[in-house]
Amino acid sequence: MLLFLDVISSLPEFCVIDDNKVILQEKIIQNETDKLSDNIIQSYIEIDKRLNLTKYLKKISTTIGPGSYTSLRVGSAFISGLMISRKIPYYPLSIADILNFNSKKTSKKNLGVFITSSNNQQFLCYKNKDDIMEYNKIENNKYSIPKHIELILFNKTEINENNKLEQIQFSFFDEFYKNYNNLIFKKNIIIKPIYISNNQLLN
Repeated sequence: MLLFLDVISSLPEFCVIDDNKVILQEKIIQNETDKLSDNIIQSYIEIDKRLNLTKYLKKISTTIGPGSYTSLRVGSAFISGLMISRKIPYYPLSIADILNFNSKKTSKKNLGVFITSSNNQQFLCYKNKDDIMEYNKIENNKYSIPKHIELILFNKTEINENNKLEQIQFSFFDEFYKNYNNLIFKKNIIIKPIYISNNQLLN
């Protein structure tokens, strides 16, 4: 079995894949006022009871940000403990992965990703003209989309864009599920979430 944890989206979720089939997709919290830290362990325990997940778990993956600092921290700590204790191969799903997946699918090179995370935190991510990832936290609805961006992918709500850019909705799990067979899972990886503060990448 393969366990995927999405901690970027407003409502984090566990997803389980077995024999190339989705056998579980379950929200960890039911609304944004709930705390991930209060629910993640109990949610996993309940899934483990139903699927005997810990015994059959072979691979694990999680989104690494940007998103809510608290959700990323809690999710990374939980997955690290599971990965290390069980010596399970891991893959960190990044925004760069989302861009690469969709660049091939849409035949467009210059894509942006607009993320809405918990507490309505919003981020605009894209590769600049030097092919380097840039992450921008949107404050007070102030942002600018570079002119080279051709299409925006969004996970919850469209970006308010006056230039009528094409926008396509996506989900982190759907993107992972369509592409996980081509990803390289490794053991003994240190999870490094992407934290953004004042538009600075924190390590």
